[in-house]
Amino acid sequence: MSSTQEFPPEKQAYRWLMSRAVSARKWLIASIVLGLCSGVLLLIQAYFLADIVHKLVIGSAVRQQLTASFVASFVVVVARAACFMGRERCGFRAGGQVRTEIRTALLDKLQRLGPLATAQHTAGGLTMIVVEQVEELHEFIARYIPQMALAVLIPIVMLIIVFPMNWMVGLIFFSTAPLIPFFMALVGLKAAEANRKNFKALKQLGGFFLDRLHGMETLRLFRQGQRAQQGLSEASNDFREKTMGVLKLAFLSSTVLEFFASIAIALTAMYLGMSFLGYIHFGAYGHGVSLFTAMFLLLLAPEFYQPLRELGTHYHAKAKAVAAAESILDIINQPEPEEHKGDLCFKARGAIAIDAKGLTVKAPQTEQPLLKRLDFSVQPGSRVAIVGPSGAGKTTLVNTLMGFYPFKGRLSVNGQCFAELSLTSWRKQLAWLGQSPLIIEGTVFENIAFGRHINRYQAMDALARANGLDILDSLPDALDSRLQEQGNNLSVGQAQRVALARAIALEVRLLILDEPTASLDPDSEQKVLAALAKLPKTTTIITVTHRIHQIMAMDEVLMVAKGQLVAAGKPHQLMQDNPVFKQFIQGQERSLDNA
Repeated sequence: MSSTQEFPPEKQAYRWLMSRAVSARKWLIASIVLGLCSGVLLLIQAYFLADIVHKLVIGSAVRQQLTASFVASFVVVVARAACFMGRERCGFRAGGQVRTEIRTALLDKLQRLGPLATAQHTAGGLTMIVVEQVEELHEFIARYIPQMALAVLIPIVMLIIVFPMNWMVGLIFFSTAPLIPFFMALVGLKAAEANRKNFKALKQLGGFFLDRLHGMETLRLFRQGQRAQQGLSEASNDFREKTMGVLKLAFLSSTVLEFFASIAIALTAMYLGMSFLGYIHFGAYGHGVSLFTAMFLLLLAPEFYQPLRELGTHYHAKAKAVAAAESILDIINQPEPEEHKGDLCFKARGAIAIDAKGLTVKAPQTEQPLLKRLDFSVQPGSRVAIVGPSGAGKTTLVNTLMGFYPFKGRLSVNGQCFAELSLTSWRKQLAWLGQSPLIIEGTVFENIAFGRHINRYQAMDALARANGLDILDSLPDALDSRLQEQGNNLSVGQAQRVALARAIALEVRLLILDEPTASLDPDSEQKVLAALAKLPKTTTIITVTHRIHQIMAMDEVLMVAKGQLVAAGKPHQLMQDNPVFKQFIQGQERSLDNA
């Protein structure tokens, strides 16, 4: 039976979080040990304080006789502070390590799933999960997990000390301690549900805001700014109400915990006071209660419940973390296509050759065919155009070649079965350039390097091969000039050439272009096409395009219509022999795009 059937979502999320925490166990163990040392030092501190009070009141000691006790108490306080600082540092290290691993696993999963799966989520929603909700796991790892151990260990150590001194006080501690986690769990069940709703509202708010921010220009053009503002107000108000619900439960939980702890401490103080005055004669094994014993036990009373109260405080961190983990697991547990689980390294040299037999692609959700039994070949070093009307399946085909879409049939690259290849190994061989170049906020060099290990010479060489050196003339600091997000301080043509330089900065054996010049003016288009023409024959180029002059300049053309391959061959030959292709070209000639 699967784990999904065995456990409800919150249990699965909790078990998954605990399994991820194992990687940081050395920091968690260190945090627990330091917390336990702090608890033992607390016992020693209470002993010195009780001894000082007893000697001053009962023994009539002078202050000079207590110097050693005062110094010892000060040393214990400093040692406790050091343990607390070390415990916090170890917890922070554990939380940071687990958050980094989970965020890396999330990003790797999203990369493996590809655009087909990520398109089911809004960009803002994914951003909230990867950034905000992963951050919510920190308190659970750094504080709640160590505190679970300390909430058991420290009271046990104290009971071992207390019971031999006074069984009645030990009984009060032992019988009242379970009430705190019991009521904490009752309130926590409601808090978990509230946190789950709160995270859902936060995800919706983040996605709504980011998507509207990206589409601000379109909203203004269609005069929908007021409507977007109203929607944002409603989403933020919903998030506010759910947040206040979570806070209400948090305050209720704290009140309940403080109430039971205060009752238990009051009972202990009443018993010790009556025993010391001689009104109660049981609990001390017939020896009576001295001032030292009463003072020592009274100092321990609030500290006995403190680990449990701290666990109650961090219990809400658990509720938040479990709710966040459920959203994370929704992505982590998404099944990957069986066709994309190969692990063989791509070893062939030279330009890429592609062979497809009966290539079929279906939409995962609806099983609707997107591509139907395509048979084609791409020769190494050739320039191939993929053409066809909108919605014909061109983008689906290139995404399949990049390993993003599941497929049926036979697909091989340089004689190797595509399904058996490691996608990471395969994608190192190719580069992709779309019609809307991605420019990040950073320097020109950072945009070309894009996280890869290349030097400045390689960046300049790539920019030169992309016909983009003139871009540096308009920027103050050449490669070190800052570019704005989405390339707002560049023209579209300049941004496209920076993106092209990024694609060819390292050796690339398959370059896939998706309408690379669709948004460019004629001058920028010529610069991009001239740069592409200079690429060596060791690079196979596949271009999705509607431009007639680009199509006719290609070595081969693959025409797709309604998911089927309707034409394949040299463009000039197809103009003579294939009426479907000829009609398509004539239609393009009449369009405004090619006027």
